[in-house]
Amino acid sequence: MNYSSPKYSLAILLLFYLPGLSAQDPPKKDLRAFFASNCVVCHGPDGSARGADGSRLKGQDFTNAKEMKDFTDAELAKTIRKGKLFGRMPSFKGRLSEAEIMELVQQIVRKAEKGKAITAPYETTK
Repeated sequence: MNYSSPKYSLAILLLFYLPGLSAQDPPKKDLRAFFASNCVVCHGPDGSARGADGSRLKGQDFTNAKEMKDFTDAELAKTIRKGKLFGRMPSFKGRLSEAEIMELVQQIVRKAEKGKAITAPYETTK
């Protein structure tokens, strides 16, 4: 059998190339940019629920460790997914995947620091 023919070369190439295509993750959403365009208006640029001028905003203060310990990651994810009553916070269910919601909670909300804008790169958890 002649394995150097073009049809065998193509078959071997496809065997190695196609599995890699299906295993690739879809392009990741920049969750810091998402936070900046969707969450800053209520939660502030650093997650402290304070505006750049120091004024109190209407969102939860993510930088207050005492308050944040009362919420589990699942509860925070549920709030992001479903929103809050009467439009206080919109639902982001159709705009973020479940994995993105959990990453937003664990890598951005949980790591928010007062005075430190949520714009620096972070390590993703996998």
